[in-house]
Amino acid sequence: MTRLIHALVGALATSIIVAGAISAAPVSAPLKGKIVFTAPGGDLWTMNADGSDRRRLTRSGTATDFSPSWAPDGRHIVFRTERGKYIRDPRGSGAQGIFVINSDGTRERQVQPRTGGLFPAWSPSGKKIAYTGLTGGHESIFLMNPDGSRKQDLHTKTRAAECTTWSPDSSKITYCGHDGDGNWAVWVMNADGSGQRQLTHPVLVQPAGTGGDYPAAFSPDGRQILYSAGQHESREIYAIGIDGAGLKRLTYWVGADSPNAWLPDGQIVFGHYNGDAVRSKWFVMDTTGKDTRSLQALNRVRAADPISWLPR
Repeated sequence: MTRLIHALVGALATSIIVAGAISAAPVSAPLKGKIVFTAPGGDLWTMNADGSDRRRLTRSGTATDFSPSWAPDGRHIVFRTERGKYIRDPRGSGAQGIFVINSDGTRERQVQPRTGGLFPAWSPSGKKIAYTGLTGGHESIFLMNPDGSRKQDLHTKTRAAECTTWSPDSSKITYCGHDGDGNWAVWVMNADGSGQRQLTHPVLVQPAGTGGDYPAAFSPDGRQILYSAGQHESREIYAIGIDGAGLKRLTYWVGADSPNAWLPDGQIVFGHYNGDAVRSKWFVMDTTGKDTRSLQALNRVRAADPISWLPR
């Protein structure tokens, strides 16, 4: 699956509908935490949420390091990379190297299986990394220890399974899946692979593989899932309960929205694309969607989507 779509700028078309039960903090509140992101040169960098203390983390050379995920203690980061040794998948799944590196840039190491992996996501408990791996001619969600040991196939029901995201208590995982029609839907399951349930049912659009629903984050209380839905250059942000109830649309922008983080105070961080733009413009909004502002710290460094946000 290609990285989430592309499309922005256009003005905000209308106001945005309410989203969820969490009380909304005004987005004028100072943002807290640390961010890891891919810079235009293909390297990973870290910085504080206000843009201070910016530091280069990796040296990718002619390759690109991307799709990072913080360990909850802030001492390590897992990421996907074009570097490393892995068997290229002739079916074009995009499985590549998965590396772990200390947050000070030391002790970089490769941890993925020989066939490569996608979408690494560190559990909030710190004990496991979830990722997309290849098995029997299709994709599945796997778990492994942070050192790459004890790889475990969760036997996801769909032939394609990507976009892994953990609930705040590490008890559940949401992912996007499809069975060959290319239209991705949001699924949720227990962290041991049991209780797999499809939450969204996007309308099939041709040609196959042109869109669908991609989960991005759980709400801070773990009761809702934030996801983007639509087709490539026209995507909006939605929230849905983990029981499949309470679907709410949050954005009505001209272009494509890509949610990245739902912060502990309720603020939602997202990228917004203009047409086929390579990089997004970054914004933050409250849970009603009525208070939106530009994230200058990310826009100044031209951060690529996705980023990982470590709350503090």
